[in-house]
Amino acid sequence: MADQIAQKETLQDAPATHHPHIPHITHLTRIPPAQKRDDTGHQEDVKYAHLLAKEESDIPPGYFRSVRFLGTMISMSLTVVSSYFGFAVPASVLTYINLDIGPSQNASLFVIVWTMCNAISLLITGRLSDKFGRRYFLLFAGALAVIGGIVACTAKTMNTLIGANVIIGMASGVHSSQSLFTGELIPHRHKFIGIMLILIPMVTSTGLAAYIGRALVETRSWRWIYYIYIMIVGSGWVIQIVMYHPASFVQLHGGYRSKAEEFKRVDHFGLLFLISGLTLFLLGVSWGGNPQPWTSDKILSLIITGGVTLIIFGVYEAYTSSPNPMVDLTLFKDIRGYLCLNIVSMAAGAMYIALSVIWPQQVFLVYSPSTSEWQSQAWMSTTIGWGIWGGIVLLFPLVNIVKHVRRQILGLLILSVIFTAALSQVGPGDKKQANAFSFLTALPIGWLETGTTIIVQLDAADADVGMVYAILSSLRSISGATFTAVFTAILNSKVKSGIASQVPIAAMAAGLPEASLPALFGAIAAQSTAAFAAVPGFTLEVEAAVSSALVEAYSSAFKYVYYTALAIGSVAIIAAAFLKDYDPLMTGHLPKQVYAYVTNKKKPDKMDTTAFEVTQE
Repeated sequence: MADQIAQKETLQDAPATHHPHIPHITHLTRIPPAQKRDDTGHQEDVKYAHLLAKEESDIPPGYFRSVRFLGTMISMSLTVVSSYFGFAVPASVLTYINLDIGPSQNASLFVIVWTMCNAISLLITGRLSDKFGRRYFLLFAGALAVIGGIVACTAKTMNTLIGANVIIGMASGVHSSQSLFTGELIPHRHKFIGIMLILIPMVTSTGLAAYIGRALVETRSWRWIYYIYIMIVGSGWVIQIVMYHPASFVQLHGGYRSKAEEFKRVDHFGLLFLISGLTLFLLGVSWGGNPQPWTSDKILSLIITGGVTLIIFGVYEAYTSSPNPMVDLTLFKDIRGYLCLNIVSMAAGAMYIALSVIWPQQVFLVYSPSTSEWQSQAWMSTTIGWGIWGGIVLLFPLVNIVKHVRRQILGLLILSVIFTAALSQVGPGDKKQANAFSFLTALPIGWLETGTTIIVQLDAADADVGMVYAILSSLRSISGATFTAVFTAILNSKVKSGIASQVPIAAMAAGLPEASLPALFGAIAAQSTAAFAAVPGFTLEVEAAVSSALVEAYSSAFKYVYYTALAIGSVAIIAAAFLKDYDPLMTGHLPKQVYAYVTNKKKPDKMDTTAFEVTQE
């Protein structure tokens, strides 16, 4: 990316006045002059990004063991854990929550609004925090998260809980960007190890999410999910208030520009098009099929309007004269770098969704009938989460040992596709194989999903790393939401045809009168014991035959979801084969640091040089 959009040139337009103790920069990475965004302001931003950047060897001894650095890392770990805990755990027991404070036809919006708000918040945060500083984005997100948690744990209706999830989703978009916030504070060569250490506690939000949710429902109350959420995010928030002091607005711009002046440089129209388009499109693809049919006017209007708005956004970004576009489309000219990496990331996101959303349904519909204990069902549902977590904790430490990052990505994609193919072939009686293959499929995806967000930072210009990161992460979220709809549509279609072809034959063979078939199909749709009991001729033999036929129909339907995931994975393999070599970028370069608290907000000619220095505490 940077090697195509950036080049070393003399910064001719830099301000003539600079602090006498701050070295004058004569050679800086900058955007080619042909791009409209390369105005004097952008050149100044690049200048101060270079001033803030260090080499690992230049950092004072003890900095990485200092209270402010370790406190920042601990706070990031707590908030990123909370961001997924506050979604994955309640989502795993949403049926029980809906029974308690519902029932509501809008229950599906619980997942939809979080996904939508997370993607929008993430993209906005990445770009704007490049220019205004990251500290107050995180502090505001912490406040939002606590408020959202309080609203959620006191909710009396599903609509209130959905509203709380809007707030929590907006906060999660910031907190789930920890790879960005912590990545810029860790030297390139240590990013994988550093982020792995931060994500170790994530097991509570991934591997244990389904079990924790069900255990709290069975032994306490689902409201305890949000009590725990508030404790986790609140602790991280307080630590960040005290410890997290990244580059300030003055440090980012050298004091030559006010916040009001920087606000004028924001891509306001691009931001409006982006938020509008994403909101409409994600609502459409997420709401389609359940609860609204795909052919309904509401869903079609949402998808079409959202899609057209996003197209307008893309055209606008291509021709805008804004110095700070929300999405710099020239990044995608780096075909073997940024473009291929985005394809890999989007595919990983789609495959992750296929597993995270589809696998628990498969456990419930295919394997639960043979399992009576809720604990066994809950543990089986966690294999995907354990695989994702294992991919980070077990494989990240090997990155610097194995090296050849491009080959690692290619190999991991191939392994994921192989085990996805194996998972597509397991049947109702293959529970052990299903557990193993689901874990092994998710293992490489855990690396790919988070690893791509690290790799993209290696090749990004320090002044715009937030935008580069946010585009990749948001496209992955959009891909995940889109393929959630695709996978669900495929599953529902195949389940419907499978039931229609297999259940009548099995039921009538067991003695059910043909005239009772309409009532039987109604009972299957209602999933009600009373409805089945009301079916004329529904004996124990018929019940056993219908149950077995339903399991077979569900099992066959899930295969087609995995077939689709295989096609997506194959596209990613092709992209990975053309990826460029990232090994030369695994250096000691350190874009930013955690600084001692700086209250001086004067211009550089009067500014203390500690604004650009890391001092040992």
